[in-house]
Amino acid sequence: MLHPVAITTDMFDYTFRPSRDEKLMLFRRFGFRHVHWCDDWNNERYYTPADMAGLGETLAAADVQCIDVHGTATGQARIDAPRPAGHALYVRLLRNRIEFCAAVGGDAVVIHPPDQNPRTDWVGRDRLRRTAKALNAVRGLCEKTGVRLAVENTGHRSGYGLHIIEWFLDHYPPEFVGWCFDSGHANLAGNAARLYAFGDRLIALHLHDNLGEKDDHQPPFFGTVDWKATLGFIRGSGYTKPINFEITHRTEHFAGTMLQYLRYARERVTGAMRLFSPPRRRGSKGGGSARGGIRTPRGIVRSVSDPTTSNVPP
Repeated sequence: MLHPVAITTDMFDYTFRPSRDEKLMLFRRFGFRHVHWCDDWNNERYYTPADMAGLGETLAAADVQCIDVHGTATGQARIDAPRPAGHALYVRLLRNRIEFCAAVGGDAVVIHPPDQNPRTDWVGRDRLRRTAKALNAVRGLCEKTGVRLAVENTGHRSGYGLHIIEWFLDHYPPEFVGWCFDSGHANLAGNAARLYAFGDRLIALHLHDNLGEKDDHQPPFFGTVDWKATLGFIRGSGYTKPINFEITHRTEHFAGTMLQYLRYARERVTGAMRLFSPPRRRGSKGGGSARGGIRTPRGIVRSVSDPTTSNVPP
């Protein structure tokens, strides 16, 4: 039996724009019983208690389980927003998504790290202080709800993409902050093998493919992501949640209907998952350690880290 999989809810939000009821029912029809909630990640919508209750009912009606949620990331509402109003808005929306995640049964909210300063290949003390301030503002709520934050790796080709993940994981405990592995971003940055060092903190997934040039967010085997290595790493990390694919329909890559794209995505996802859950050989009894497979010591990343990664304690 293949390991359970999930799909992101914004698959068609930028092209066909179906209603939430319609798309969730379609996901369920095509075998996706779990979702990563990606609706409204790129706007500043606030979910009221009535909204949360209604969305929970919509998920239940479709017989779909939400496993985790994407936090807000807009030009104004950012974890390192320089303007007090923008920073306060980010914290308000992050608290809101943590509450929503808990309400619908998820266990993690994915967050974007602060922006890189291109002149220094780092972020600077001020941005780190604002980041720490935002995290400290929601820490109590995370502890109360049991929802953790999952910082997502970026597509930066410089060392920043590694350094900033390490900063988060070194400064905050695993009960509060973990890591979201984004395979497409890692392919753009060319740092997937080095990111595997953070496998012991893996709590969320954004799996998708690209050609190494743009963030295409396409199904497995579309581009140049090494799916055997990717899924081998996830299996070896001990990750047990449904494997989430952050796939987005884009007309420049697929001109068909929603049903055709879902069929195409399901076929590619099923093919990839055979690499995660290979069929047992006849006579195999299975078993063994859940934490076998690829294991990379984090020191391989720490040895190249910029010393400024520890210049602002939480």
